[in-house]
Amino acid sequence: MYGGGSLRRILIIDDVRDRAAWLKASLELAEYDVVGALTWEQVDERSIQAASADVIIVDANAPGRDTLEQISLMSRTLEKPVVVLGGQKDQHSIQAAMQAGVSAYVAHTVQGEDLSGIIQVAAARFAEHKRLRDELKEAKSQLVERKLVDRAKSILMEDKGYSEPEAYKRMRNLAMSKGKRIAEIAEAIILAKELSI
Repeated sequence: MYGGGSLRRILIIDDVRDRAAWLKASLELAEYDVVGALTWEQVDERSIQAASADVIIVDANAPGRDTLEQISLMSRTLEKPVVVLGGQKDQHSIQAAMQAGVSAYVAHTVQGEDLSGIIQVAAARFAEHKRLRDELKEAKSQLVERKLVDRAKSILMEDKGYSEPEAYKRMRNLAMSKGKRIAEIAEAIILAKELSI
């Protein structure tokens, strides 16, 4: 999904009109489609979603704004790679930007010919972070489901005198016959037990 070649639609967020115009021209020269140029005042979730961009390029030197909070929203909530240009060179600023979900952070002056490579790196980094987040979410979900199943097995073993394998087999068979996941059956058993107390 996030291959460098497919990410052609770019949204620019920059308060300096001349710099935004240069960036737009440079991106278009590199055959990117610039779908909009917003100032930080115009940035909200709706305006960003309306742009339907693949990648968001922002100027980090926005006076009086909590830039990192806005960047974090764009990266996580909207699931878009965010490239920061003109960032501070100190280690704290770089770490804070990375924690906010920035996919590429460039503190030096950028030449037009650098943009394509920067966007490709940002896209690859974003895709990798998204994959890791999805894997972590899946692992947490599986752990929660396993705990539910174990608790439901214990209830069946105590209340019905089943062995552990028998309790699991009955839950699995019921899940298959009802077209449900075993965790849903486990939740129903736990709920029924709580209601009977």
